[in-house]
Amino acid sequence: MDELDLGIRNETYSSFVASGHAPEPADVAAALDLEEHEVVEAYRRLHDAHALVLEPDTTRIRMLNPFSAVETPHRVEARGRSWFANCAWDALGILGALHTDGAIRSQCPDCGSHSTIARMSDTADIKCHACGADMLVVV
Repeated sequence: MDELDLGIRNETYSSFVASGHAPEPADVAAALDLEEHEVVEAYRRLHDAHALVLEPDTTRIRMLNPFSAVETPHRVEARGRSWFANCAWDALGILGALHTDGAIRSQCPDCGSHSTIARMSDTADIKCHACGADMLVVV
């Protein structure tokens, strides 16, 4: 990953954290005073390097780990914003990456019930409140 790709990746993360959704290449280009095609080309390189995941045959971001650009059963709420995670583990990663307390609402893989998990606090609970199953399972 060269300096241009790293800068584009960092701006993409910053925008995602600030807005709660994946930025369009044009928005990243404007923020970095680049041409849109430079961001599009960088997104493709970053996709090929597994640094982000694009929707098939597009330049729309699907995943910017640990963030998901599409709605999932794993929602993180912190700092007055919310984000979707790719899985319950990634939801924990969002709070870790943001260095903040927050709430994670995740779907139990056993019964389908939603439970809130608190992370980075003394009240962390990773059991389903409906059935008692562990919310963090290996998939």
